[in-house]
Amino acid sequence: MRSRPHRRSFSPGAATSNPAPARRASSSPRPTEHRNPTMPTLRTSTLIALLAAALGGCAGLGNPPPNLAVYDLGLPAVGSLDASLRPAAIEVRTPSWLATPAMQYRLAYDDPQRRHLFAESRWAAQPAEMLRLALERSLRGAAADEGGCRLRVEIDEMVQVFDNGADSRVLLAARASLMPPRSERALAAHALVLETPADGADARAGVAAWRELVVHLSEELAAWLQLSAANGAACRNP
Repeated sequence: MRSRPHRRSFSPGAATSNPAPARRASSSPRPTEHRNPTMPTLRTSTLIALLAAALGGCAGLGNPPPNLAVYDLGLPAVGSLDASLRPAAIEVRTPSWLATPAMQYRLAYDDPQRRHLFAESRWAAQPAEMLRLALERSLRGAAADEGGCRLRVEIDEMVQVFDNGADSRVLLAARASLMPPRSERALAAHALVLETPADGADARAGVAAWRELVVHLSEELAAWLQLSAANGAACRNP
C-alpha cells in the first residue's frame, strides 16, 4: 500500500512557519587602507622647498646678478657756450626700445638686423637721462639763460656695432631741434650721425667709446647752436 504524502495546512495571510534564512557573513574581509608613514614627511618637505624657492625668488626681484657691471656716460666738462646761445632747457627723447638700461649691440658680420643685449653689463640709467645730464653740463653750464629756446634731441639709434670678433664701434643717430619757448614749431633742425671706434670688442671698450662720443655730440651741437644764432631774437620774443 502506497503511503500518501503528508500535506501541511496553509492559510492565506498567515505567517509561514519557516523563518527566512539568516545572512551569512562574508568570508572576504573588507579592504583596509594602508597609510604610508613617510607621506606626511614627504609632503612637509615639499611644501618647505616650495616656500623657500618662492621666498628666494621674491628676495631676488630687482637685485642684479653678482657679476653684473653697471656703467654711465660720465660727466663732461662744463661748456663755455655764449650765454645768448644757451638753451633754456634740454629734452632728450628715445624710442621705446632704447628706453631701457640694457646695453645693446649688433653683429655686422652675422645677422646685422638683429639687436642683442649684453648679459652682464648695463647702463646705470636709461640713455636719455644720462645724455640729458651730459648735454646740460656742456651746453647750459652753471648759469643758463632761462629766457632762451629749448633744445630737443631725438635719438634714433644708439648701439655698439661689432664688425668682427675683434673690432667694434659705437653709433649714434639723432635729430636736434631748436624749439621756441611756447611753441612746438621748430625754428631750426639738424640731423647728425656720429661714430667712434672702440678699443676692443666688449662692453667695457664700448663704454669708453660712448664717453668720447658724448663729448663729440656736445661739440657738434654747440657749433650748430652758434650757426643758429640768427634765431636768437625769436627765442627771446615768443
